[in-house]
Amino acid sequence: MKKLALACIGVLITMSAFSMPALAGEEVVKRVPAGAVAFHFVFDLSFVTGEFVGYVAFIEGVDAPLFNGTPSEDTAYFTLRITEPVPAQIPLPVPDGQLVTSLLVPGAQATFYFNPNPDGRDWSNPGTFSEGVPIAVIDESALLSTRAEGSFPGVFFNTFSGRLIDSTPINFNGQRIDLKKLVPNGITVTNFGNALRFLPDGSPGVSGGGTAIAIGGKLRDKSDD
Repeated sequence: MKKLALACIGVLITMSAFSMPALAGEEVVKRVPAGAVAFHFVFDLSFVTGEFVGYVAFIEGVDAPLFNGTPSEDTAYFTLRITEPVPAQIPLPVPDGQLVTSLLVPGAQATFYFNPNPDGRDWSNPGTFSEGVPIAVIDESALLSTRAEGSFPGVFFNTFSGRLIDSTPINFNGQRIDLKKLVPNGITVTNFGNALRFLPDGSPGVSGGGTAIAIGGKLRDKSDD
C-alpha cells in the first residue's frame, strides 16, 4: 500500500539497522505450518472511539524475548492497532436471550508495529501503540462475534480470517522477521475476553486475548497455483 510505504520511509531512514537485507549467518524466521499458531496478542477495544490496540506476546520461531523487561504493554517490542475502521455490526438474532451474536462485514485493517525502544503506553491513548516501524497490514474478512451476557461482565468470542496485504521485514536480535514469509497466506484469528469493562475514566469497552493461526491456502484467491 502506498500510504504504508510513505509512512515507513522517514522512520526506516533512521532505523536502517533494523531493516536491511539478510546478512550471512543471520537466521530467517521460517514460515509457520498451516494450522499452527503464528502469534498471540493482548488487546483492548473502546466502545466510545472504536479504537482497537494491543501488543504481541509470542511469535512462532522468534527466539528472543518480545519484551524489554517484565511483560506488559509498556515493554512490548511489537504492537498492533486497527488502522481502517471496523464496519458496523449486523445483529444476528438467536433464541437464547442471554447470547448476543453479530456479524462485522469485511473492511477492517490491522497494522503491526515494531519499536526497538518501547516506552510507556496508555490504553486510552491509541497513538502510543502505533509508534515505531509499521511492519505488516492484515485485511480482515467477516468477523462473527458471540457474547454471553447472562451475568456481568459476561464474555465474548470472535473469529475471523485475514490476508496479509503489506509487509516490511526487520532484523530483531539476530533474526530476520517478515510476516510475508511467516504467514504468506494469511491468518485465522480467535479472540476471547470480557463482554464489558470500564476504563478509569468510565468509558466502556472490552479487553481480551487473541491467537492467530496460519492459513494453508491463499485466502480469497481462485487457486494456489
